[in-house]
Amino acid sequence: MLNSKRAQIGESLTWIIATLIIIVVLIIFISFSATLSKTKIFKAKAKEASGDLYSNWIDSKTEIAYRIKSENKEKIADWIAEENENE
Repeated sequence: MLNSKRAQIGESLTWIIATLIIIVVLIIFISFSATLSKTKIFKAKAKEASGDLYSNWIDSKTEIAYRIKSENKEKIADWIAEENENE
C-alpha cells in the first residue's frame, strides 16, 4: 500500500509538468502572433499586392466568362463599368 502513494505523486507531477509545458507553448504562440500582427512590413506588402491581384482577378474572370458564353459580353462590360464608377 505504501508504494501506491509514490505512484500517485509521480503521476501527479507528470500531469502538472505537462500542463505547464502546454501553457508555456500557448503563451509563446500568442505572443508571437501578437507581435506578427503588429508588424508593418507584412501589412504594407499586402496592400501593395492587393490592387494588382484584384485587377488581375477581375480580368481573368472576365476572359473566362467571355469564353463560356460570348452572348453576355455586353452585360459583363456593363457590370464592370458600373463597378469602376462606384470606386
